[in-house]
Amino acid sequence: MSKTLVLLAVLGLPIFIAAAVLGPAAFDLVFHRRPPERFLIPAGYNGWARIDFRQKDAPPLPTEDGRLLLKLNAQGTLRTSSDPLSGHGKDDFYYYAGDRRTPLSNLGVCKGGMVWQVETMVDERNSTPFVRFFVGTEEQYRHIADPTGKDSPACE
Repeated sequence: MSKTLVLLAVLGLPIFIAAAVLGPAAFDLVFHRRPPERFLIPAGYNGWARIDFRQKDAPPLPTEDGRLLLKLNAQGTLRTSSDPLSGHGKDDFYYYAGDRRTPLSNLGVCKGGMVWQVETMVDERNSTPFVRFFVGTEEQYRHIADPTGKDSPACE
C-alpha cells in the first residue's frame, strides 16, 4: 500500500466522522441566519424577561435600523402579535431610560455578560411561542441557574 493511501486512510476517516457529526450544526450556524433583533430592557431591570408572540390583542413589532425592536415594560415582559424569527442573528441588548440607551453584553461566562440563556420556547397552556432570558450580572445568573454553586466553573 502506498504512503498516500495510508495517509488518506488514517486522516480521511477521522475527518469524515468529524464532518458527519459536526457538519449539521455548522451548516445551521452558517445558513440559518435571521435578521438581528434589538432588545430594549428598562434600566436597572434584573431577572427573567419574557416576550410572548402571536398575541391577538397586541401590536406587531416595530423596526429600527433594519432590526425588529423588542421594548420590554417595567416588569420585563412584552406581548406582540408578531411571529418569532427562527435562526441565529447578531442581536443587541440595551438598558433604556427615556431616550438614553446603555449596551448590555451577552458575551457569556467570565466575560462580563449581562444577558443569559436566551431561548425560544412554547407555552404549553396555549401553544404559543415565547422568548425568555435572564438579565443580570454573572453572579446573579449563576445563583439562579446553580444555587449551590457546584456546577459553575470559576473565572480566572
